Amino acid sequence: MTRESAEALKAALEKREWNLVLNDRERHIDLPKSEFAKIGLSRMQAAIKQAQGRAASEFQYVYENIPIADAVQSGRLNDDVLKAAYELMNSGEVIAALRTITGLDIDFCDMQGTKYGPGHMLTPHDDAVAGKNRKFAYVLGMTRDWSAVWGGQLQFLTEQGDVLESFVPKFNTLSIFEVPILHHVTQVANFAPRARISCTGWYRTKT
Repeated sequence: MTRESAEALKAALEKREWNLVLNDRERHIDLPKSEFAKIGLSRMQAAIKQAQGRAASEFQYVYENIPIADAVQSGRLNDDVLKAAYELMNSGEVIAALRTITGLDIDFCDMQGTKYGPGHMLTPHDDAVAGKNRKFAYVLGMTRDWSAVWGGQLQFLTEQGDVLESFVPKFNTLSIFEVPILHHVTQVANFAPRARISCTGWYRTKT
């Protein structure tokens, strides 16, 4: 994107209220911040600690999100910048360019804002979900001046768990990778001074 557009998108993401998302094995949990007070800080911290413990041996994720595509489709998104970013990624021009680059047939993409703060992670998985028709994933980076020692790196893995490639978060960059491929986001260090922010999703076919 142009620098002005990228800065506007970054600012729009940073001012929104984020949800905490994590999984309890097969159960996806999505908690708006407005619900935090009802649940209680101690229960929230205990749930996150349990999730982090499961990450040692099970598929696990803990991060924050903004469900942009869901909000657009339900008519609840009241932010013109986020809506414009979603429409850009679904525009005929972008889809045609990505079809040319990848050689894959795609119809549309979904989108969420993602924020990985200290302790957040996404353990190894391949994005293949029956019925979702995901062709490739994308990461639109909104993170400036990130250090590799802070974690939060997108890493691609062999079936044996060795690292094939590792990418430090960047600002105003677009990364795409075909589904399925084994990957993860390394845990963000407790000493990281800020969060890793991006817009992510999948390009999919309707059938």
